[in-house]
Amino acid sequence: MQMTLTNFEGFVEAKIVERGYDYYRRGRIAKVEQVDEGEFSAIAFGSDDYEVYVKLDGERIVEYECDCPYDWGNTCKHAVAVFYQIRYGNFTGNSSDKFNSILKEIPNKDLRKFVINLLKRDRNFRRKFLREFDENFEDDEDDEFEEDYY
Repeated sequence: MQMTLTNFEGFVEAKIVERGYDYYRRGRIAKVEQVDEGEFSAIAFGSDDYEVYVKLDGERIVEYECDCPYDWGNTCKHAVAVFYQIRYGNFTGNSSDKFNSILKEIPNKDLRKFVINLLKRDRNFRRKFLREFDENFEDDEDDEFEEDYY
């Protein structure tokens, strides 16, 4: 059996489902945007703001990621809250056409300059970039946090 938008509660620890639903119910998830067919990006507000990405194949959840430091299981409350948002249709329309249209118009040198500046200024982007393109990259992030925090 695979995790879907209609059955994910059965795949996630009950305490996390409860916390994720509470996040959803209290409006702690914002800017849920469909960035491509079956792909969504969102921001979860809490003691910090976290970015959540979800990819679907129909109703099936095939990939998801949250940049929070939660590591006591496969799924954090932020991802669960976004699953609820998507399940109930609380997201903006598909913006992939806009992305592609803009990217077609940007000269390569300008795009490279933009990426270089982002690499310098945004640690999360830099880590994702290096994970994707540097086969020798070793992620040495070792965040410590309290269990009650999540």
